[in-house]
Amino acid sequence: MDTTEGDQEMKGLFSSRPGLFGLGCLLAAMMGCVAASPALAASTVPDTSGCHNPDLSQPFLPFGDRNDYTLMPGESVDSFDGNGWTLSGGASLKTTTLADGKTAQILDLPSGSRAVSPTICVSNDYPTARTEVRNVVGAEGVQFYVSYDGTNTWTSPKNTGQFHGHNTSWSLSDPINLQPSGSSGWQLVKFTFVPGGKASDFQLYDFYVDPRCRG
Repeated sequence: MDTTEGDQEMKGLFSSRPGLFGLGCLLAAMMGCVAASPALAASTVPDTSGCHNPDLSQPFLPFGDRNDYTLMPGESVDSFDGNGWTLSGGASLKTTTLADGKTAQILDLPSGSRAVSPTICVSNDYPTARTEVRNVVGAEGVQFYVSYDGTNTWTSPKNTGQFHGHNTSWSLSDPINLQPSGSSGWQLVKFTFVPGGKASDFQLYDFYVDPRCRG
């Protein structure tokens, strides 16, 4: 796990909206992860040759969510190992009791911290993500940013909203907007989590990306 200060400060916004699910289930069955690489200039054409098919599951069926999801790198089911993530400002991995009573490692985000994910591959069929989250202290939520390689959001991440738990109990977040571009084909993206508030603390695990498949 890389815990060095490696990303530039967030600045500016870049407007984009998810487009058509034109490739349907063919692309929705194909998402992959690539190892995080040094930030590239926005003019550089992203190299998506490392993308490959993901493992899909329906982890949120108990909540009535029948969508297929793929788990982010640096995680296994019910455990956050942080491999490939960049943690700073007090973000850390902690061991605690999960929603199902198991004891495992989670991502802890106190005020002033930041967590940046590894780079992954998505297409315009990947509109959302969801995670298990709880508010340990405070209720301001975790700000969520996207950085797409080949756009100015790569160095100036775009805030697409926030997510939070319900009090101090573990709960499933609402869908989190990834805002991929409307163009077809693979896009390289990384995510940044920034907790809100001046004296808050949030924890999360099982962060899944939704490759939405519609027949």
